[in-house]
Amino acid sequence: LLDFQNMKWLGFLALALLAAVCNARTLGHVRSHARRAAEVPEATPNTTRYFTQQLVDHTNPADKRTWTQRYFVNESFFDPATGPIFLCVGGEGPPLEPTVVVTGDLHCALMITIAARMRGLILAIEHRFYGESIPAPDFSTPSLQYLSSRQALADISVFHAFIVEKYGLTGNKWMTFGGSYPGMLAAWARLKYPDLIHGAISSSAPVLAIENFQGYNDVVGASLSNPIVGGSHQCTYEVANAFQAFGDALSSLPGRQQLARQLNLCGQNPIEDVHNQAQLLQNLFNVFPVQSNDPACTDPACNIASVCAIMTNTTAGQPFDRLARIVAINQGTQCMDASYDNYLKLLLNTTVEGGVERIWTFQTCNEFGFYQTCDPGSRCPFTTRPWLDNLQFSLDFCEIAFGITPAQVAANVDATNKYYGGDHPDSTRILFVNGDIDPWHVQSVLHDLSPLEPAIIVPGASHHAWTHPAAPTDSPAIKQVRLEIAQYVQLWLSQ
Repeated sequence: LLDFQNMKWLGFLALALLAAVCNARTLGHVRSHARRAAEVPEATPNTTRYFTQQLVDHTNPADKRTWTQRYFVNESFFDPATGPIFLCVGGEGPPLEPTVVVTGDLHCALMITIAARMRGLILAIEHRFYGESIPAPDFSTPSLQYLSSRQALADISVFHAFIVEKYGLTGNKWMTFGGSYPGMLAAWARLKYPDLIHGAISSSAPVLAIENFQGYNDVVGASLSNPIVGGSHQCTYEVANAFQAFGDALSSLPGRQQLARQLNLCGQNPIEDVHNQAQLLQNLFNVFPVQSNDPACTDPACNIASVCAIMTNTTAGQPFDRLARIVAINQGTQCMDASYDNYLKLLLNTTVEGGVERIWTFQTCNEFGFYQTCDPGSRCPFTTRPWLDNLQFSLDFCEIAFGITPAQVAANVDATNKYYGGDHPDSTRILFVNGDIDPWHVQSVLHDLSPLEPAIIVPGASHHAWTHPAAPTDSPAIKQVRLEIAQYVQLWLSQ
């Protein structure tokens, strides 16, 4: 750990985190991929604000069009004379809620604790095209030309100037925080605007773009084998056997009909088309909650330990029977839709109300890739025969929905890595934190790049689990990394 003179402050933080853990007994369970979120206080303060002068296109000086961007503010602790500015960066997930600057929700809970002690101004900014921050009339491809990480970072730059003027700030240092794609943006804001952003905490941020993201499912297999989170080699073995049986069944009409019945698929003859078979396979991947693993959840099949308990129960039928049991738990009485055409309809819907599926998909085609595949010869535990989950399956969506060819996707991914530096961004005062259970960690910074670009790996942790509100069941590793993050924040704000 870092050596600090002001250990009194660290003692306070430890007590604050302990208090948060005690209070977390009031926390309720939400969907497994969202883990725990703090309950909304009975009287949530009015934290929502709107910045009406954000630019539509930062790349064209002649374009003076503006739009209204939503942000959130909590001034409760702020000392304008000395207080730092803490910015929670929004991203592609569910829309930000007003509580994001009160509890921190899933991305910035630790930031709130630190900001309160340091008498900071707490801000959160919504990403363009997500939530209520829509700079175009629709999600058509011409409109989406204004959707990119570069435009989002420029939004932060203009927003910075607006806040400085609004509060009369003079020398107050800014720190950015985020997890997942917002973690990428938090790091890149420091990288590209070092005169504005003093430091960044980048959690579970896959800063290295990649087209064929085979590593994702490789980590899924490894995590299902990890005893720290209730996995085992037997679990991975049984999962692989289940998906081999699935692949074998696809080869015959009776087999496909049996799959449709056993998995309660929607429609008649739902997987005769190979595209539907690939869509179904991706649906089946999603029943394994590895990225969102929450060791404390109590719902059936909600984490690695519980799905592995089902998959290794040899008294409950063959491996595929056990997989079907997990699917039934996830689906309840609802049939599973394996229709490729139905997904395309969502992807081709260009309205603001119904076109949400297009937004992040466009960003993957235009900047990042991140197409999770299961290739023969890899460590993926899922079906590789027939080889359905291949790169081309995902690239087809880019061309159908946006007219972006496979060659253009490859060029876009390469351009992103050249612009930001991939997993070797040339910057200072950025802390990269990753959990080794999280499949996204392989695309992040995993080793110290310099004393001012350190990296921390959290054993047994899922996707930015340490940014969530504290809970009594948090592992020692999660509690420890929160203290380490706070130490870096204090150190860097003193520089």
